[in-house]
Amino acid sequence: MRNLSEYIETPWGELPDDVPLIENGTQFVAPVWEGQKTGWFYDHRPARAQLNQWVKGTRVLDVFSYIGGWGVQAAVAGAEEVYCVDSSATALEYVHQNAELNGVGDKVATFEGDAFAALKELHAGEQRFDVVIVDPPAFIKRKKDIRAGEQAYRRINELAMRLLKRDGLLVSCSCSMHLERDRLLDTLRAASRHLDRNLQLVAECHQGADHPIHPAIAETAYIKALFCRVTV
Repeated sequence: MRNLSEYIETPWGELPDDVPLIENGTQFVAPVWEGQKTGWFYDHRPARAQLNQWVKGTRVLDVFSYIGGWGVQAAVAGAEEVYCVDSSATALEYVHQNAELNGVGDKVATFEGDAFAALKELHAGEQRFDVVIVDPPAFIKRKKDIRAGEQAYRRINELAMRLLKRDGLLVSCSCSMHLERDRLLDTLRAASRHLDRNLQLVAECHQGADHPIHPAIAETAYIKALFCRVTV
């Protein structure tokens, strides 16, 4: 079908520009009208809860941060410093707003720009982190994108590994349904070998129970979150 007009409408009641929510005990406001998709991504809730147990006293880098789902929660969970990287100035304004909402505004800083370029700049500045989270948008939207997408996953994760302190934790995520879990792990292993580092898989998460996986439809298992210790 062609030439269909695009529109958004509220079928009942009124919908504000910003909607308050609580995830894993942390408060947020999400831009449901102007934000990405629905304005918030609940499917990573279990993975963020897992990470929150390990961040106390650490220095954290949240890459592709959007409005701070990972980074702000890490600050609330006790991280000493959190840097959120995103290409959207509007998203980063929400990062600061959400950090202030939870009383951790002094712990959270932002870096606006392309993620690949930002990580190179941080490396050139000799910045190092205990934890680096890489949660990009889908690099593989169609099967024909698999080869280029896998290369992008390898490049961004390799850049992330370069920024880790000794025995640091990499949280590598993918929402690409065309990227299988084992292929993501292979990509991480190849990146670590290229850097002459060892990779240990210490935990992994899928989407939450409110995003169930249909056993007959492999594509429904789209969320991957691999927690890897990267050693020298």
